[in-house]
Amino acid sequence: MRCLWVVYKAVLDEYAGVTHWFMPYIEYKPRGDISVFEGAIIDATINPKTRMKIKFSTKVTKSVEGKSIEEEYAGDFVGTGKWTFELIDGKTKLQQRQNTRTNKLLFSIVAPFVKVEKGHSDTMQKGFKALNDYLNKK
Repeated sequence: MRCLWVVYKAVLDEYAGVTHWFMPYIEYKPRGDISVFEGAIIDATINPKTRMKIKFSTKVTKSVEGKSIEEEYAGDFVGTGKWTFELIDGKTKLQQRQNTRTNKLLFSIVAPFVKVEKGHSDTMQKGFKALNDYLNKK
């Protein structure tokens, strides 16, 4: 990954709808102006081009510029999440962790048979690769 501030800004731009590097995995659409980032609400859709869409909203509860973004989720799943940005050997280590549960009957029925953590990890890895590709083109 790139310099800490460049990566942090790229995530903010994705949330603001300025960029779309996370597509086709996750689509973000802000509700109104998110220039005041704490308190901002962003609607998200996982797998937006498929029949098995997962929709939720993200409310930014705390943001430490260039360090972390804490969130609350509501919708098809509920809970909390946190992005962390850490500078290691001149590169940014980006992580996104969640503590969530399903909030939709279909997902609750299917959840015991699906490796949700692996699905989240796979999606985030694809997104991080897309972010890296996006930054390499800048």
